[in-house]
Amino acid sequence: MLFLAVFCGFLAEYQLEHKIEKDREKQFMKSLLDDLQKDSSSLSYNIQVGPRIVNYSDSLTNELSKKQLQEKEKKLYHFYSLASEGVTFKYYDRTVSQLRNSGGFRLLTKVNVSNALIDYDVLMREAVNYSSSTECWSFISPSIEKSASVFDIRIVFGIHDEARRFIDQTDSIHFPFEQKLITYNETVIKEFINLQRYAQLTDQIKLEYSKQAIEKNRVLDSLIRKEYHIKK
Repeated sequence: MLFLAVFCGFLAEYQLEHKIEKDREKQFMKSLLDDLQKDSSSLSYNIQVGPRIVNYSDSLTNELSKKQLQEKEKKLYHFYSLASEGVTFKYYDRTVSQLRNSGGFRLLTKVNVSNALIDYDVLMREAVNYSSSTECWSFISPSIEKSASVFDIRIVFGIHDEARRFIDQTDSIHFPFEQKLITYNETVIKEFINLQRYAQLTDQIKLEYSKQAIEKNRVLDSLIRKEYHIKK
């Protein structure tokens, strides 16, 4: 009888601990879904705006490559304002960090969810590391610095909002100052074109990361909701 009582006590304690861990696992998954939603919003913005940034960067360098730049300043400032926004990359990894630092990954009983989470985390960290890397900024920083030799930053800042409101209507933009480039020197312009094309390449890479990540984000979100019976 004593053995049976001890065994039943052990079993009850085991069941209680198991329930606590299952509850913690589900709470982690709910928290992870919140993070995935934030990531999704950020990635969706990149996918929506990124092509515009890349296309207008391309349009800017094409226009600057033409010999006669006078009388085209409005268009050039408009294109540069849109292209200079750049594609940014964020990762809301609060829950993943908690799982990693607290040993919480052992709580994940769904192998397919665990594998999808690891795949997603690896890709997102790779993208974030690239975005902040010396390699990436060695392309971006020189372009920003050289742009100050070509464009009046007061005009760029002054038309920021209207440049986006009137994306295809340059003539509708109110320019606060006389629309002149700082220089029309062909050598300086060519240097800026080359540097801007390098910067454009980084935006294309980050845009591609965003497209890959949004797919993994959706797969992981769907798996979590299915396996843990969490409604939207």
